[in-house]
Amino acid sequence: MKMSSTTKTRSVRFADTAQLYIVGRHEDYKNKINSVARHDLWYTKSDYYSMRRAIEQDVLQVRAQALVGAPFNYAGDDEASAFESSVCCVGIEHLLTPAFILETAACRARCILAVLIAQAQAGLDVSELDIALASLTQTRSAQLRARKRGMLLQDSI
Repeated sequence: MKMSSTTKTRSVRFADTAQLYIVGRHEDYKNKINSVARHDLWYTKSDYYSMRRAIEQDVLQVRAQALVGAPFNYAGDDEASAFESSVCCVGIEHLLTPAFILETAACRARCILAVLIAQAQAGLDVSELDIALASLTQTRSAQLRARKRGMLLQDSI
């Protein structure tokens, strides 16, 4: 990725080292026992909408439980008491509180800015390592938080 220096708007260009992967055509065989219809292999717009609604409902449930003082349930225990949420919070942590939402957006903005600055400073000589290091410096707190969360989850298993 490189920021264009000829225009005032930011633009993205990708390296010319693209790789081509050819995926074989899926054939529907009605006589085979394990055959799967082609349309059953992919999510539909309706499936994506249902998944999004399920996430929204989980977030609302966890927020409501948090308002009454229930702790976050990272394991997603189906046998949770009425005081605990049965929703697994892994993957939706960034949506649970306004502070998490703002922190996530700020972290992404800092990361993007750091990468763009690294690219601008290095010019055409920018390497993947330079970009990775620029990103890592701005996402360190998120990495530490994820590591702590992982240790908590490991202990609860």
